[in-house]
Formats: sequence, C-alpha cells, structure tokens
Amino acid sequence: MIAHIERGRKQPTADLLETLAQLLDFPTSFFRQADCLEMPKGSLLFRSKAIVGKKVIAEAHEHSRLSLELALRLSAHAKLIPIRVPSCDDPIEAAQELRITLDLPDGPIDEVIRCIERLGVLVIPLPEIRDCDAFATWAGPDRGIPVIGLSGGRPADRIRLSAAHELGHLILHRSIHSATKLNEEEAYSFASEFTMPAADIYNDLAAQKISLFRLAELKSKWRVSMQAILRRSRELQIINDRQYRYVMMQISQRGWRSEEPEFKSVIERPRALRKISEVAFGYSDSWERLAREFNLSPAFVASVLGACEPPQGQPTQTTKQRVGDQANNIISFAKQA
Repeated sequence: MIAHIERGRKQPTADLLETLAQLLDFPTSFFRQADCLEMPKGSLLFRSKAIVGKKVIAEAHEHSRLSLELALRLSAHAKLIPIRVPSCDDPIEAAQELRITLDLPDGPIDEVIRCIERLGVLVIPLPEIRDCDAFATWAGPDRGIPVIGLSGGRPADRIRLSAAHELGHLILHRSIHSATKLNEEEAYSFASEFTMPAADIYNDLAAQKISLFRLAELKSKWRVSMQAILRRSRELQIINDRQYRYVMMQISQRGWRSEEPEFKSVIERPRALRKISEVAFGYSDSWERLAREFNLSPAFVASVLGACEPPQGQPTQTTKQRVGDQANNIISFAKQA
C-alpha cells in the first residue's frame, strides 16, 4: 500500500494518513499539499551511479527539496539574495573572474560558503551522508535557483573545497545530464583556482621542499586539505609525478587519505537560509511557529535551521546533535557504519 501511495496510484484513508503522520512526525496537512516543487537531481545523478546508494540519494534529494520549498515560502516575508551566478566554459577563467566579481583580496578566502551565498546560491545543510560530500543543481521554476547541498560531519578543509567544486558545476555545467570525467576535472580545476589561485600560491609552494610538515603549514594558511595542496603543487609543476606519489604514499601510511589532521580550523556553515527565517519570524532556536505556518515537522525545521550559522554570539548545534534530531524523521539518513 505504501508503494502504491508513493507512486500516486492510491490515496491513503484518513485513518492511515493519521497513523503515517504520527509515525513520521509530520502534520497531516503536510501530506495534503499541492504538487512538489521541481528539484532536479543535478550532480546527484552521477553520485548515485558511482558509490552512493539509491536510498541515500533519495533522502538527500528530498531533504533538499523540502529545504528549498521552505526557503521559497520564507521569501514571501523576506527577499532572497539576488542570483549572480555567472556562466562560463573555462574553469580557470571562471574562477579568476569570480574572485574579481566578489572583490576578494589575494590569497586564501576567509569564508568560501559566505562568498557562494553572496552569489544568490542557496546552500543547504544536510545530515551526514555516507560517500557523498555535496551536490549541486538548478531548481525551482524554470530551474532558475542555484542550490548546493553540503553533507554534515565533514572536516573544515573538505567542506570548503566541496562547496567550491559544486559551485564550479553550477557555473560550468548548467544542465547536468550525465557524469563525465571531463566534467569532474573542470569542476576541480575551478575549485583549485578559486581557493588556491596559481598567482598567489605559487611562491608558497616553491619556497620550500614539499613535505608533510610543509603541507601542514600550508593547510593552516590556505584551509584546504594537504592532499589538495599536494595536487596543486603537481599541477603547477612545483613537483613531478614521482615526488607526488612519494608524498601521497606517506599520507596513506599515516591513514590520512580519508581523514587528515585538523589544525584548529573553524567549520563553515550556511547562514542565508537561517537569516531569512530570522527576518520573517524573529530570532529563536525554537521553530514550532514556523513549522505550523508551512505544514512541516518542527524536528525537520530544527534540523535544517539548527545546522545553519546562528546570529553572532549564539551557539551552533554540534554535528552529533543535528544527526540525532532526525532519528525519527521521514527523511532521516542511514547511520554511517
């Protein structure tokens, strides 16, 4: 019966709908709403064809769609940031021009996510997704709203590069229909030039021999992973392939391929979505009124807005709290093994 309901073949009885609403912790009014907002899967299309399971993809997609609907409903009370995402075919040129557009100084970017939000991109915090750091898509009416979803539970340096990578997809690949190696290489080239401009980082890379100790120093400055900096060294021909493989072997031997040492990095979080809610409904860490207004679960609203950056001086939920808040939620994510 559930399968028939999900496919639109049958409608639940009043009693069944009430039971579903109680079990899933969403009001019955949520299920009686009009058709869903159009939300293409974007780069999730090829995430699912790689190593990410269909169930996880479906959950990430639904979570983002509901978050986008929430943002658009809030926009009736507070204006969204105007969209200024450029379109370009060349990843290096796109990154260089975007830094000029954002009036960024030379060197590392202080807040990558805030820069992306200034372009009108809606950055949505997601619960921890296994095997998927982020995704991007153009959604909404006429697919005119750029959206980036960022998985929770990731290191600070990984979040920054993932966000820049997905911004590259939005700029370079407006219509993503399938994955190609070239698409991914272009998005990575954009992210590298955007976060580590060749003109700015070259002297840092060439000043001393590339070693684990030197990579750690540069990671603290540029706030991207040691592996990303090492790859940048090879791209700019500071080191050759043999030297690259040697240092990568050292990183692997220490178990840093999937999780590197952290150096007191501050984890960046989206701000715009919560800011819109604050303008519309005031400053609060209790979102029952907002949930009632938009026929949503208070737990869902708390999971989304609570994972955003709060007003200055207020604490932010920990990743553990954010994931735990969704334990009984319709769009909860499978626990990571």
